[in-house]
Amino acid sequence: MSQNMENGVSVSRRGFLAGAMGLGAMAMAGMAGCAPQPASAHAAAEDAPADARSWLGEAPEISEIAATQECDVLIVGAGCTGLAAAATATQLGVDFILCEKTDHIADNHWDIGAINTSYTPEGHEVDKGRLLNELNRYASFKNDASVSKVWIDESAEMIDWLADLMAPWDVSCEVDEENGGDGRAGGTMYYIPYQKHGFVYNNPEFEGWPFISQNPCFQQVIEEAGNEIRFNFDLVKLVRDGEGAGRVSAAIFETPDGYVQVNARKGIVLATGGYAGNPAMVRALNPLVPKCVTAVDFNQNNTGAGIKAAMWVGAAKDVDPAAMIFDRGGVEPGVDAGYVDDSEDAIFPGQLQQLGIGSMPFLKVDRRGLRITNESANYDAICHAAAQRPGGVWCEVFDVNAPEDVQIFKTQGCSNNVWRNTLNGHSIDEAYAKEIEMGVILKADTLDELADKLGFAGEDKERFLASIDRYNYLYDQGVDEDFGKEAYRLSAIREAPFYGAWFGGSLLTTLDGLRINSNMQVLDEQCNVIEGLYAAGTCSGSFYSGNYPVYLVGNCMGRNITFGRHAVRHLAGDIA
Repeated sequence: MSQNMENGVSVSRRGFLAGAMGLGAMAMAGMAGCAPQPASAHAAAEDAPADARSWLGEAPEISEIAATQECDVLIVGAGCTGLAAAATATQLGVDFILCEKTDHIADNHWDIGAINTSYTPEGHEVDKGRLLNELNRYASFKNDASVSKVWIDESAEMIDWLADLMAPWDVSCEVDEENGGDGRAGGTMYYIPYQKHGFVYNNPEFEGWPFISQNPCFQQVIEEAGNEIRFNFDLVKLVRDGEGAGRVSAAIFETPDGYVQVNARKGIVLATGGYAGNPAMVRALNPLVPKCVTAVDFNQNNTGAGIKAAMWVGAAKDVDPAAMIFDRGGVEPGVDAGYVDDSEDAIFPGQLQQLGIGSMPFLKVDRRGLRITNESANYDAICHAAAQRPGGVWCEVFDVNAPEDVQIFKTQGCSNNVWRNTLNGHSIDEAYAKEIEMGVILKADTLDELADKLGFAGEDKERFLASIDRYNYLYDQGVDEDFGKEAYRLSAIREAPFYGAWFGGSLLTTLDGLRINSNMQVLDEQCNVIEGLYAAGTCSGSFYSGNYPVYLVGNCMGRNITFGRHAVRHLAGDIA
């Protein structure tokens, strides 16, 4: 969730830098005798057509190393995963180096998913088996359940660790009780356990956003112990011994002072993020994204460097893509989803990171004025559905009663900010004045006028107005005969002024990455461990497929911190 999801932040198309996943023990034992396979630069894509793997390229040849540094553990990437790994290493007394490609740490989100913690409300303990199989269901069982189970089993300890680490900042941990237990999941009966945690200031010095950002806290813990984060260290490649069949022992970085090689005696933890900022990788690996995304809400420094570097030394990657796409990429009428051009640094056309009202289950129609699907479902559901429609975008329509309607909708996850805060006691005009001025939200006194402003004409306009008439009929009947939406999430569109807005998806991150086992060790194509190489966070895989399980609120952030900690603890011998 972006901190700016409701404030209409305008970002430049090229300048925005947004704030800022195995095998069980028995299986591993069974593979211990497998002989290592020679690394191939295209090991994970050898059977693919040449143009489908062109994004990978070849590992660059580095002729001159300006300096060499030594450590036991090398951590690459100073986002929430890498910082959590480094803070853990600090507390364990590990000799480590943390490298970051930019000149600052990454921003982070605030929703931290964790299971059966000391903060879980009494009587709302989570059934771990049910939760694991819910993750499996979301991923169509293309995940590795032993990897998913690590988050489920270790996240409670992670939350206690976080609470202790952040105690000097005078914060409290809160569990969002609005996001679990009552079955109001929308669409189908998704499972919504009590798991969303957040740390808030006990005595905030400002009015507004109450959540504390963990990353600066991690940074302070790291640096106060005398550890330096090496900024402007851009990962170029990894070094694997034994002619590409041994352990990964070093990484080479491009720095302002030339190429620097960092040797790691025990291991390297990749925490380099996904590849949302690499259009070539997105087009090749996640082609649904350009079909439905209009807005940037990802860290544009996440260009897949860690994924590529690992694959150059023989690592395997998830076969199927997954992305975190939210239904909030508001755009002006006439704008289609997709990149604005074919360049290597192409970006999406929207100027808003997230427009939160897009997640409300109001009527949504396509370019031809036809209702698309049940609007009461996962954030990415309408995005995926719209990808099959003209332009990959959809139009959301509501009337002056929207502030009251959203209180009845009572949506889950970060979208509940709309009914809790943005539209709680505020009119549409008050809450979205900037978006109305920008021409992203259109306002009219009649539906006919609204149709014109939204760009509907001819038969498309007739279908648009007929879809509203039909929707009002379904509301009166109290039954969605067309798509099965819950009656309480139907709403009338009858009272002026009327509003409409065009949306595509807002891309937060990619989620498919390097295949790992339950210790975060990277695997090759034969499912052998690549000694010395670990991956955690969104550069790692084995956890998601096809979608983000949004009703398991905060699971990505919770997984990232948990896995970053686990990787370092395993390297340090703190866990088996």
